[in-house]
Amino acid sequence: MTNKSIKTLKITNFKSIDSLELNNLGPFSVFAGPNGSGKSNFFDALDFVSIFVRSGIDLALRSYGGFGNIHSEKRRAEYSRKFSFEIECELPDNRDQEKKGNSTFHYALSIHDLDYSPKIEERLTVNGSPLLVRDKGEKPIIKVGEERGIEQFPETYSALLLFFQMPLAELLRNLRLYRIDPIGAKEPSQSDRDPTELDRKGHNLASVLSRMERNKQAREIILDWMEMIAPGVENIQTEQQQLDSKTALLFKEQGTRRRFPAHMVSDGTIYALCLLVAVLDSASGHGITLIEEPERGLHPKAIREMIELIREQASPGNPVWLTTHSESVVRELRLEELVLVDKKDGRTRMKRADSGRLTQENLAPLNLDEAWLSNLLDGGLPW
Repeated sequence: MTNKSIKTLKITNFKSIDSLELNNLGPFSVFAGPNGSGKSNFFDALDFVSIFVRSGIDLALRSYGGFGNIHSEKRRAEYSRKFSFEIECELPDNRDQEKKGNSTFHYALSIHDLDYSPKIEERLTVNGSPLLVRDKGEKPIIKVGEERGIEQFPETYSALLLFFQMPLAELLRNLRLYRIDPIGAKEPSQSDRDPTELDRKGHNLASVLSRMERNKQAREIILDWMEMIAPGVENIQTEQQQLDSKTALLFKEQGTRRRFPAHMVSDGTIYALCLLVAVLDSASGHGITLIEEPERGLHPKAIREMIELIREQASPGNPVWLTTHSESVVRELRLEELVLVDKKDGRTRMKRADSGRLTQENLAPLNLDEAWLSNLLDGGLPW
C-alpha cells in the first residue's frame, strides 16, 4: 500500500475554509503556517464531522456555537447554508477474515440548511461499489444485496451508524483533537473523570496514566521516551489522595529519594507527557489523532525525539496530524510530510510542500526549515 492513505480530502464552507482540497496525505502530516491562517479551523472542521458521525448534527452544531460561528463569511448568503465534506482513503480492512487486505472507501457528505432545519445528504462506496445513497433530507438506502430503505432512521444522524464496524466509520468516529493545557493537566484528577482516553486539554492526565500503569509495556515505553525528552525524570507514578480521593501525579528525579507533585514540574515536561499519552494511547481499531502545536515548551532536542516517536506511531489506520509554526518542528520533517497553510483574501489555502518541482534531493544542503523560511517552498511562512 502507498503511504499516502488519504487520497482525497475536501471541505467547503467552514469558518475561514471556503473551498479546500488536499490529495495524497500521509499518515504523519504536519500543517505549518502563521497564526490565523486557518490551521485550527481545518482541525475544527474534521472534529465537526466526527461529532456528527458519532452523535448527529444537532450536537455538532452546538459544539461549535451554531451556524453563525461555523459558516464561511466569504460565501454569498445562498451558498453559506451548506457544509460539504468528502474523503477517499485506503484502509486496512479485516472485517472478512478470509479476505484480509485493504479497501478503498469514498464518502461524501453535504449538510443543507444549516441555519434552520439541517438536512443530510450522503454517499458511500467501497472499492468502487455503491453501498449507501441518501438524498437530501431523505431516508438512507442501503445497496447491499437487495436494495432497501431504512424507514425509521433518525433524520439528523449520519447513516454511517449503520456501518459501525466499517474502517472508514471508525476512522471518522474515533477522531481525537488535542489542545493541551499543561497547567490544568498538572492538577489531580477527580475520581469520576473518564480514564478511557485523554481529554482534549489533558485535564484527566493522572486518571489516564493510572489506567496505563497496569500495562507494563506501555509504562516502560512512556518512561523510556520521557528519559529522552525530559532527561532526569526517573519515574512517574499516580497515587490516590486520601482526603479527596483524587488521583495525583508524582515524579521522581535521578539522584533523589523523595517524590514530588506535578505542580513542581515544568510545563514543558507535563506537555511532553500529555503528547506521549495522546500518541501511545490512540484508539483501538481506526482513528485520527490531531495535535495542535506539539512544540510548546520543548527543547529542540526534545522536539526531534517527539517527532520521531509520532512518525513511528502513525499508520494508515491511525494517522497523526500536527499543526505548527515552529522551525524546530519543520526542521525534523521530510518534504512529503509538510503541508503549507496560508490565507488569501480571508480564505484558507493549503498545499503539500512536495506538490511543486522541488524534491528532498533538490533541497540539499539546506534543511527543510531553511528552505521553508527562505520561501523556497512558496508558502506557509510563520509570519
